Amino acid sequence: MDRFRLRDDLVTVFNLEEIQALCRRLGVAYDQLRGKTQRDKAGLLIGTMERNGRLPELVQEVVRERPHLEETYAAYIAIETAAPEDPLSWLDRLAQGEGPAIEEPPTMRWQTEINEEEEDE
Repeated sequence: MDRFRLRDDLVTVFNLEEIQALCRRLGVAYDQLRGKTQRDKAGLLIGTMERNGRLPELVQEVVRERPHLEETYAAYIAIETAAPEDPLSWLDRLAQGEGPAIEEPPTMRWQTEINEEEEDE
């Protein structure tokens, strides 16, 4: 997830009042976000949501408010929707055989036999 892109999108497509309303819907006190500029506050909002494990909620709310951003954040939302309990749990499922781990078979094989020479005494 590109947090800088998210911050820039928040600043570009939301005005001050809309960011304040977004904070209210998410239960974050806008006045408690330190920072002097709208850009600072947007960055602090992202950081606060991330630290509280609520970044997916912020992204979904942003996309809900600005549907034209859906394509930008579609991959992130898809991962979170598939595995909301843990953003990396899809890796565990992949390792257990759910879906192909690689698209092509490996091209290099490692020798797995151990050749030990017997020592003559």
